[in-house]
Amino acid sequence: MKPKDLLNFHIKTDLLPLLEPLGFKYAKSTPKFSRKTGHFSLSLSFCISPYSSQDECIFWTMWDVSSNEYGKWYEQTWGTQLAKANNVVVASADWNIPNWLEGNEEHFTLYNKKSDKKEFSKFVQNVINIGIPHYEQIIDWNTAAEMALNEEGVFYERVCDFYLMANEKKKAKDVLTYGLERATDENYEDLKQRMDKYFKEN
Repeated sequence: MKPKDLLNFHIKTDLLPLLEPLGFKYAKSTPKFSRKTGHFSLSLSFCISPYSSQDECIFWTMWDVSSNEYGKWYEQTWGTQLAKANNVVVASADWNIPNWLEGNEEHFTLYNKKSDKKEFSKFVQNVINIGIPHYEQIIDWNTAAEMALNEEGVFYERVCDFYLMANEKKKAKDVLTYGLERATDENYEDLKQRMDKYFKEN
């Protein structure tokens, strides 16, 4: 069986029936699950390793939380739109989610054998018990900022924005100051622009 077909079979059989009752919509073509709760949308999409082959599907998931509210706030504040599809609040590969357990290999792997049932079951348990509860912690812009601050790669300018949206001005300035002290040439200008716009003394 082709890797994509093998993965799709288990998604449809063993994951879709569990996620649909939780409010997730499934896009088979991607494949991807997504759910909107309040201002935030949680999604997990599947990636198949290029090293997969016939009857061997090596896969992992990418997770993100996004919000159209951030795009609206940014446009009102800056008078310009965010770059396309750049309303992501946090994003991560599954192995960076705290307590995520991988399969027998470096990632989860399906072999078109009976053992696949057990392997995919481990993956499903991770999704239900680890991945979803982790991102469900984001319930407002304060918790969004806190989680973004603990990401593998921190975008301090965005964390600052999220704190401002939560009306946490001191935290916003503190995180921006911290980011500027550690800035590279690549992101210094974004941070400096925000400091000048949000906190410049009159």
